[in-house]
Amino acid sequence: MILHYRAAFQWQSHAVLGRHLTVYRRNWHTAALPPLLEPVILLLAFGVGLGGFIPEFAWRGQPVSYLAYLAPGMLAYTAFMTAFFQALFAAYIRMHYQKTWEGQLITQVRLEHVVWGEMLWAATLGTTYALIVTLVLAGFSLSGWLDLHWFSALLVLPLLFLAALAFATLGLLFTAIVPSIDHMNIPFFLVIMPLGFASSTYFPMEGDSLWAAVWLTLNPLHHLAEGIRHLMLVGEMNYHLAAAFGLFLLMILILAPVDELLLRRRVLGEG
Repeated sequence: MILHYRAAFQWQSHAVLGRHLTVYRRNWHTAALPPLLEPVILLLAFGVGLGGFIPEFAWRGQPVSYLAYLAPGMLAYTAFMTAFFQALFAAYIRMHYQKTWEGQLITQVRLEHVVWGEMLWAATLGTTYALIVTLVLAGFSLSGWLDLHWFSALLVLPLLFLAALAFATLGLLFTAIVPSIDHMNIPFFLVIMPLGFASSTYFPMEGDSLWAAVWLTLNPLHHLAEGIRHLMLVGEMNYHLAAAFGLFLLMILILAPVDELLLRRRVLGEG
């Protein structure tokens, strides 16, 4: 078990990460365009457009605009979506169609290095795109539409990397078990939509329902969004950050070896 986590720090895993970075740099112009335009479009459509019809509402006892509420949630959602899709679709394509994994496995790279390389790459890309969203939000702040604590936003970047790494383990889990790429819509509706939309990212999820309270307590994306929101709107640390850190660490510790075990059966026919 310890050997599995040690693979995350070995040069073979970093070589896999470097390979993905080299391929990405060849078409970064088009690859970086969607994460740059998506937050602009969403902020204009929802934060400015829809938010223009929503008056200020009370959040944690203080009035906030919908645009200010949306901005931190979008930051958390970007790290989640980017890492999950990279570990799901992109990793599956490299494994099944491009046969990239087969080429790596005939070298000194072992399967655990391939798995950790995929997770590290997904986490790196998720954090990078979240940083791009932060720069977009800074542009909105300079225009006078947002008033946020930007130093706090930079402090949360390490947590965003841990979050993206945890969500990458979740994406790889489905990469290991879905029969074909045609079944990718199953994790989308079973995981992405419930986690993404019922998580205080785009709208508050507080209420008196016991089931809602349990769901939000166990939803790591909810704690991430609320934790970042506290930092960027109030400038204070809060328990949501600790809860998010604990849940993400638990996801990595549990799902990373499970991913390797399932992928070892699928790719190598072992077990």
